[in-house]
Amino acid sequence: MSNLPKLKVRWQTTRNQEEETICDFEQAKGIAFGSWSWAFIIAEGKMVRSYEELVQLAAQDEHKNKEMLNVMLIDPAIGGG
Repeated sequence: MSNLPKLKVRWQTTRNQEEETICDFEQAKGIAFGSWSWAFIIAEGKMVRSYEELVQLAAQDEHKNKEMLNVMLIDPAIGGG
């Protein structure tokens, strides 16, 4: 999978701070699709539901020559009071 772009993955921490990491697809498998259950995984503005969908998105003509794709992980926690 070395021909796929890197991923810039961002998420909110429990202290409401934004974290970011840059990783390859193998690392993303553990980060985005690992033990934590993200409510939404948004890659380049599109929701993806599986690692396979993320690979398919990256392989599309509009993305395959990019150096990096933007991925946002959204926490399933519901705010309220």
